[in-house]
Amino acid sequence: MNIIGIIMILFAVLLAVTSFLDSTILTLTYHLMEGSSKGKSLILFAVMGSFLLLYPLFQSNGLIGKRISSLSPSLKIDDQKYLKFTIIAIFFTYIVGLLIEVWIRIKLGVSIFTMFVSYNGNEFSTTALTHSHVFKSVLGYVIHSMGIHISSTINTGVPLAQYTVPFSLIILITFPLIYIVGIIALSEKRDLYKVLLAFFLTLSFITMLDGGMLDYPAWIAITGLLIIYYVSKKPFSPRDLYKPALIMALIIILRVSISVFGSNTDFHEVTVIDPVANLTLNGYDVLSIQKEENKTIVELPGDLSDKPLLLKLVPDLKGQCSGFALSWNYKAWI
Repeated sequence: MNIIGIIMILFAVLLAVTSFLDSTILTLTYHLMEGSSKGKSLILFAVMGSFLLLYPLFQSNGLIGKRISSLSPSLKIDDQKYLKFTIIAIFFTYIVGLLIEVWIRIKLGVSIFTMFVSYNGNEFSTTALTHSHVFKSVLGYVIHSMGIHISSTINTGVPLAQYTVPFSLIILITFPLIYIVGIIALSEKRDLYKVLLAFFLTLSFITMLDGGMLDYPAWIAITGLLIIYYVSKKPFSPRDLYKPALIMALIIILRVSISVFGSNTDFHEVTVIDPVANLTLNGYDVLSIQKEENKTIVELPGDLSDKPLLLKLVPDLKGQCSGFALSWNYKAWI
């Protein structure tokens, strides 16, 4: 396990300092992490590798595990107890992320069923209930504040920080907490469960930063963690697997409901935040324009596909506003 961990960490370093493997790795991980980026791949190999390398320190007879157990009887190393706490902390972080998405839109006075784009100079970042980047913005902001250079191929989400702080700072507490509690949970498991838990925990970290609870890679992570929790439970009953299935079904129903019932199939509504006085939308078939204080609401034909429209609006509105919200149309994806 330790050797595998070292190899994974070294591979992450290789990815960080070179580019010849980028296209291959992104192709392999694209469907697993929905639109994989180099940053996600680095996290996948580095964090999973660190779990497999460091877990002996957190075992009941390990250097750190002994000290934790000695602090209080309630902290005694119990893999099931710590795995349960890990899952709860992950769910808590996911839910806070969703609430921040709602809070941003309430503050801006736009529908919660929108994709939001924020600008910061030449940089931009997007976020939505169905694919959230609110916690990525904090991590990116901290990295930039430390003066660490990040490759332009990695989107750090910094432009969103002005809208997500202070609530998104909770990730600075839950992220290390989940890591420590998670590594304790896997330290006492069988080798197969160690590898699986390391993978699912790492996927949880990635989706907390990029995607959120309603993004399908998070479903893989949550389902995997819940299944391992119930499978390794003593005494185990096959009926316990109904609980992970039920939880996943509820999350999927929530995602589908938001996608469908939050959809605007008649037209695309673009709410431009803090627009310039001479806002221009050349090349668009504008149906109507309405001005409201610090916002300009533009209606565009609903037959346009969401992603191509978003990719066109991002460069066209850069320098003309501080950000914009775009409604979605689920029919465009069918």
